[in-house]
Amino acid sequence: MKAVIEKLDHLGNGICYVNDKICFVPKCIPGDEVDIKIIKKNKNYAHAKLVKLINPAKNHVLPFCPYFYDCGGCQIQNLSYEKSLEYKEKRVNEILQREVSLPPIEVIANKNPKNYRNKIELKVENGEIGFYENQSHKMIPITSCPITKEAINRFIKELKLMNITNGSVTIRCNYNDELLINIISSDELKLNEENYPALKVVGIILNDKTIYGENHFIDIINNYYFDISYDAFFQVNSYINNKLFALVEENVTGDVVLDLYSGVGTLSIIASKTSQKVYSIECVPNAVLNAIKNAKINNCQNIQFMLGNVEDKIKYINEHIDTVIVDPPRKGLDDMTIQKILELKPHKIIYISCDTDSLANNLKKLKKDYNLEKLYILDMFSYSYHVECFCVLTLNNN
Repeated sequence: MKAVIEKLDHLGNGICYVNDKICFVPKCIPGDEVDIKIIKKNKNYAHAKLVKLINPAKNHVLPFCPYFYDCGGCQIQNLSYEKSLEYKEKRVNEILQREVSLPPIEVIANKNPKNYRNKIELKVENGEIGFYENQSHKMIPITSCPITKEAINRFIKELKLMNITNGSVTIRCNYNDELLINIISSDELKLNEENYPALKVVGIILNDKTIYGENHFIDIINNYYFDISYDAFFQVNSYINNKLFALVEENVTGDVVLDLYSGVGTLSIIASKTSQKVYSIECVPNAVLNAIKNAKINNCQNIQFMLGNVEDKIKYINEHIDTVIVDPPRKGLDDMTIQKILELKPHKIIYISCDTDSLANNLKKLKKDYNLEKLYILDMFSYSYHVECFCVLTLNNN
C-alpha cells in the first residue's frame, strides 16, 4: 500500500495516515513516498514496515550503513547530520515544553558522527554475531558497525574464532584503542591469545570471571585519568563526554556538592576541583572501587564515596548542599529522591539525562522550587533518536 510520510515521531519513526488512521513506519523521513505493509493494528493507530522507497524526499540521504534498514540500532541515518540535529532539537523542545518553560537550547554537535562509539553490545545466536532487527528479536548478522570505533570493528572478526554459539558480547575501547571484552555465554570458549596483543586486548571476562588479562582499563578525558571496570558505566562517546565534563566544570558552584548515580566518579572528581567537599553515591561495587582509585589518580582528597542505591543513601545526607549533580538511568529520579532533593534545597541542580520523557516528568516535579536556567543538547548518540540533555536548574526565590 502506498503512502507519503508526513513527519517523524519522537522515536524516529515516520508518520503517515492510512484510512484516516495514524501509522508508524520506521526508517522513513518526511516527504518519502513509500510502499508499506501493515504489521500490527490497534484501535487508533497501526504499525507498518517499509517495503519499498518509491520516491525519496528531497532531503533524503543514502544511509552509510549497509544494515540500516534491518538493524534496530540507528533510526535516522537517512537524514543528513545537520537535519538529524534539527530533528533532535525539535523533539526535545516538544517533549519538555509541555511541562516547563524552556530557555534557549544550545546544541553541541558530535565532531565525528561516524566511528565514535567506544562501546558496543552484540548478540550471538547459533554462531551468528550481530544486532536485533528493528522491533523484533530476529538476528541481523554484521561484520562491522560504522558508528563504532574501528578498533572494536577489528575485534568483531576475531569473535568468530572464539567458538561462541550463543550469548552476548560487550566490547569497550579506550583513548588508546585498547579493548575490554565482556562475554556472557555458557559455551566453552577458544582463546587465541597470540592475536590479542596486536588487537590491544587488555582483558576478556566470561560470566564475571577474568579469563585473559585484566577486568579493567584506563581512559583519559580532559586530562583526567579514569580506571573503568568491565561492568561500570561510562559514556559511549569520548568527544561529547569531553564537552559534558567542561559543562559540569563550568556550572558547579558552592562548597558542598552531592553527586548521585556517580559511576566511576568522573563528575565527582571534576566537581571536587572547585568545591570543598563532594558526596558521591553509586550502587555498582566495581564502579565505586574504580571511583576510589580514580580519586587517588587525579589527586582528589575531598570526596566521600558511598556504596548503595541513591534512594537509600541520600537519606543520610543532612548537610547543606550547594549543587546536586544527577545522571540517573533512563527511568529518571524516583519520587523519594526528588523529595529529598527538594528538602535539601541546593542552590543549583545539574541534571544530565539520556531519556527526555523521564526528564520532562522529573522537571515537572521540580519546577515549583526550581527554574530551568540552561538547556544543552549533546549529540552523544549520533544518527539515533536518543539525545543527552544537560540542564542547569536554580532555586527560585519565591
